[in-house]
Amino acid sequence: MVVAIIALLVSLLAPALSRARLLARRVACSAGLSSIGRAAAVYQADSPPYVPVSWRNHELTYANPWDSWRTCLLPYLSSFETLNCPGAPDVAGGSLVFHSVEEVTTREEWDGTGVAGSYGVIYQKSLPGYSTEDIYGEVSIGHPAYSPAWSVQSGAAWHHPGQSIYAADSCLASGPVVYPTVAHKGIGASMVIHPSREWYGDGTATYRFADRHLGTCCLFVDGHVATYATAALDAMKPGQADCVWDVE
Repeated sequence: MVVAIIALLVSLLAPALSRARLLARRVACSAGLSSIGRAAAVYQADSPPYVPVSWRNHELTYANPWDSWRTCLLPYLSSFETLNCPGAPDVAGGSLVFHSVEEVTTREEWDGTGVAGSYGVIYQKSLPGYSTEDIYGEVSIGHPAYSPAWSVQSGAAWHHPGQSIYAADSCLASGPVVYPTVAHKGIGASMVIHPSREWYGDGTATYRFADRHLGTCCLFVDGHVATYATAALDAMKPGQADCVWDVE
């Protein structure tokens, strides 16, 4: 009888305990992104008024082999581990979690750290009138694929920096969009493709917002952090007032 009562209590408490663990990881994730935001603020002080946006470490064969946004912020962080979401699993053969500085800064492969880590910069063009010198040594519209950094001044690269996500929980996912997110082969991502792209949810392996701890933690360009239901982020439409992942 006592054993049966204990088993019943455990079955009743287990969901609450699981939710509490996820919420604790979400709080820790928000704190980590806040630290990254402070690092970006110090970076701005050294390189006013910019934040790094390059999605990966480019090979030295380019005219401008830019470092990724994470490599640029690394000197301003207390540890490379700040770049790991506490809710990201350390999967054997995967790349959601960094284990060393070298894993963050490597240029050994074509995509460097492009398919690694648990936080990704928003992968989209800047406002039309904004341009930078790109990896080819040419001036072109700002884009994380080939830009080193964007200005945080209002109306430059972003219309309203305080209303636009800079980086967020991310991973490589394939198949239908599900919540919580299932990472494809445990692979991470250094960027998030904006959900308005046609292949975001069609089953193609895509860099998506990750739902690891009852929502997605998001770092905004101005340094504040907020958590959203991942489904709500995915449902936003560019150009609308409530869309926080576009540049408008």
